Amino acid sequence: MAQNQTTLVNQKLVFFENTKREYDLVDLLKSEATVLGKGTFGNSYKAELENGKIVFVKRLKDCCLVENEFIKKIQELAKLSDHHQSLLPLRAYYYSKDEKLLVFDYMPMSNLASLLHEGVGVAKKSQLTWQVRTRIAYEVASGLEFLHTQGSDVCHGNITSSNVLLTNSFDVRLSDQGLFGLFMPNTMLLVLNVGYQAPEVGYAYNLCQKSDVYSFGGLLLELLTGKAPLDTVGKNKGIDLPSWVRKMFQENPIIDVFDKSMVKNYQEFGDQMVQLLQLAICCTFKNPTKRPSMVAVANQIKRTCRL
Repeated sequence: MAQNQTTLVNQKLVFFENTKREYDLVDLLKSEATVLGKGTFGNSYKAELENGKIVFVKRLKDCCLVENEFIKKIQELAKLSDHHQSLLPLRAYYYSKDEKLLVFDYMPMSNLASLLHEGVGVAKKSQLTWQVRTRIAYEVASGLEFLHTQGSDVCHGNITSSNVLLTNSFDVRLSDQGLFGLFMPNTMLLVLNVGYQAPEVGYAYNLCQKSDVYSFGGLLLELLTGKAPLDTVGKNKGIDLPSWVRKMFQENPIIDVFDKSMVKNYQEFGDQMVQLLQLAICCTFKNPTKRPSMVAVANQIKRTCRL
């Protein structure tokens, strides 16, 4: 990660508990970095260190918090992420006036969006069987359920398929939870992903648990249909999934809604597929008071799919 090392020579990465200190800031800055994505909160990198370790780094943009406020919020996020298996653990951070870095575990399977939409290969997408998709949906829902039980003001705030990172065994590690809080009160600068954005959310300060439910519903529709929501694979690309699904219900056989690669599963798992489709539609109701809670959503997925 190219950076002026002379100005940072006396600076240090701050590691959280239960994290081995296998590298320092200089090692990180000297690493061979590959850009993984440019997201709402900043750019993400795969950093390959000289000792062979690979980490996931998020370089925050437009974060204007003073140091003590930044540290307080980062510690809260790290504590949350360390207490549920479906959340991506925050391992370390770096803070200076002009640079803020967050360091996480690297997930070799990349993210759900790349498997569904970016042409990584038929072989890899074929691994997203019905059973794998339902487990991904449940693990995301379970992570959100955990966050929502930590307080009425606790939410994820940026649920997208790009933030559903996956291990080699397709276990979910949900990233970006709560990062919008690092940009308060300047959240009007954040450009949210419209493909997952609840109708009532104009700016990040409107984010809440019910808007998380809407975003999860969009993610669930994406898993079921295999189609990309608006702006997921590029500006003005993709479709308005909730509207598209509702229109398909009215005009086509229900089987036409589902990802073509899963049609072969319809005879065996058709009831489950339809029930999850109905759940996703409920999650994307325009009226937030009519959306279910994430506790109810996680329980229904678990019960429906016998997980």
